Amino acid sequence: MSEFKCCFTKIRELHPHPNPEVHSLEIASLYDFQVVVSKTKGHNVGDFLLYIPVDSVLPADLESFIFPEGSKIKLNNSRVKQIRIQKFPSQGLTVEVGLIKEFLQSRGVKSGLEFKLEHDYSELLGIKKFEPPVPAYITARAGEKKSKPLENSNFHKYNGLDNIKWFPDMFKEGEQVVIQEKLHGSNCRAGIVPTQANTLWKKIRKFFGVLPKFENVYGSNMVEITNRAGYTGFYGEDVYGKVLGKVKAFEKLQPGEQIFGELIGQGIQKNYDYGHKEHHFVLFDVKYIVDGRWVWMEPWEVEKYAKDRGFDIVPTLYEGPYNKQLAHELTMGDSVYCPKQKIREGIVIKATAYNNPACSNKKKSLKWVSEKYLDKDNTDFH
Repeated sequence: MSEFKCCFTKIRELHPHPNPEVHSLEIASLYDFQVVVSKTKGHNVGDFLLYIPVDSVLPADLESFIFPEGSKIKLNNSRVKQIRIQKFPSQGLTVEVGLIKEFLQSRGVKSGLEFKLEHDYSELLGIKKFEPPVPAYITARAGEKKSKPLENSNFHKYNGLDNIKWFPDMFKEGEQVVIQEKLHGSNCRAGIVPTQANTLWKKIRKFFGVLPKFENVYGSNMVEITNRAGYTGFYGEDVYGKVLGKVKAFEKLQPGEQIFGELIGQGIQKNYDYGHKEHHFVLFDVKYIVDGRWVWMEPWEVEKYAKDRGFDIVPTLYEGPYNKQLAHELTMGDSVYCPKQKIREGIVIKATAYNNPACSNKKKSLKWVSEKYLDKDNTDFH
């Protein structure tokens, strides 16, 4: 799952507001998030500030402390969103150390107020991550929590993607990357993975030596749906099982493979159906077993896999040396997957050579969310 945190950090850069007629405001870079701040604060590069990101939900007392009566800016339902200030997209809030100390003292915290750089203070301050309403297509069967013994630990979660703005130095200029369009749907996964004896029936079969070596598993991003009520044969009657059945996923998968994709279509995400009246599966990553360990396919291998197995795949927008300005430009415009779909959600940047032993990170990929997408009240934590 992509990370949520509220840390004290240093201002990396300060720039004038792009509107030359705006003299009272400037742009502060924290990590790589651009936040509009007042020049009257007298900020300098290197100043120590609390950064509260987009999709934070503030407790009422902290909200009133930061935005006292008469403030020009107010939150909607206590949620921090991207807002346009003099047409510039400001992403998140900055708060001075002194104000946070004053707030905590008002709560009765008298000691331990020496804040550490890059330490998460969301819990101390009562700041929570915004959780979108549960979509209608998440049924009790697909979305409810279930006992861990039924989960197959060989069936891996995708764990989401962090925003590149938290890690501005992750990709170096000139590093070889692949940039793909990020579709706005629901994460859907399936695999044929080593069987685990996690039910009584499986334990009995294992005892008698008739337990299959591999089993079919599928689910949403966080929930394995296999073995639930309604699961018959390969596919269940939930939206994930149905869409995987439609594309004949388990007929195409081989033992020791897992696929990760986006479930899209009408009713999945508001205003984002990508031209599909029915639910549809679009592949974006594949994992497989090599010499007893799970490894990720390279982007070019995933493209070949999709072509050979008959899966739809997310569009590749660029392949070559990483260039930050180019990557930012690729977050803009209509969807490439479906040009009738206005406002691209964003992009995913992937390093090549995932499984090269010389690489310290075997899968380096980050998302870059479109500013116009965030203008539309969308969450960054998709």
